[in-house]
Amino acid sequence: MIKKFLKPAYITLKQQILKSRLALSPVREHAEHECVLVVAPHPDDEILGLGGYILRQMKKGARVYVVFLTDGEHSLPDLDPETVARERVKISESVLSELSIPAENVFRLHLQDGHLPRKGMRGFTEVLDTLSGLVKSLKPGAVFVTHPLETWPYDHVAAFELAEAAAADVCGVSLYGYWVWLSYSLPIKRYRAIDWKNTSRIPVGNEMTSKKKFMKAYLAPTASNGMPWSGNLPRSMLKIFAYPYEVVTFFQAGR
Repeated sequence: MIKKFLKPAYITLKQQILKSRLALSPVREHAEHECVLVVAPHPDDEILGLGGYILRQMKKGARVYVVFLTDGEHSLPDLDPETVARERVKISESVLSELSIPAENVFRLHLQDGHLPRKGMRGFTEVLDTLSGLVKSLKPGAVFVTHPLETWPYDHVAAFELAEAAAADVCGVSLYGYWVWLSYSLPIKRYRAIDWKNTSRIPVGNEMTSKKKFMKAYLAPTASNGMPWSGNLPRSMLKIFAYPYEVVTFFQAGR
């Protein structure tokens, strides 16, 4: 009973501390890139962590490409993975279509959800070759991928390691880690590990109405078990995505 009470209190405290620290981080538009590549471990990460920025870029006429590493088939472990994957892909197709991102700008690698290879692991080089090929052919000014301090090591962190290595192969590409789970689940004791000097807020207040609509498009549809296809995300986590800004950290590719 005590743990049940303390957990939400601890999460609230973490969010307040992090929000206060983020208030000191600079606000930057990050709109200087005419072409950006967004790498998402699962369908919905791109909207949750970077939806406002994507909307801003589309309004400015930038070319936006999205790479989904997995189809998110294990978000509902009690259901058939192929069914979950099919529905999550269908939802993401609808969302990106409404964003006016052409189908040819969307790439799906269909890797196994929950088992993306980390650096040094079997299969990493093969996936890296595919991602590197995309970066070299698309020539984006910036690659955005989930932050390396995200707390999903075999998807979100693995995604960063893959994108970092791919970006390092192309001269002039900026690398940014966008926050999805970090604000919710990173322990307070690890806040010092955040590179605050290179962390900034992207203002997306004018895009929040549209972003919330796309979030709902991902999170509202339910499967036969009554659960959202994306899984049941914590309510306190979803509150973070209502902030009028999104958070990214700049990384030197190949650091």
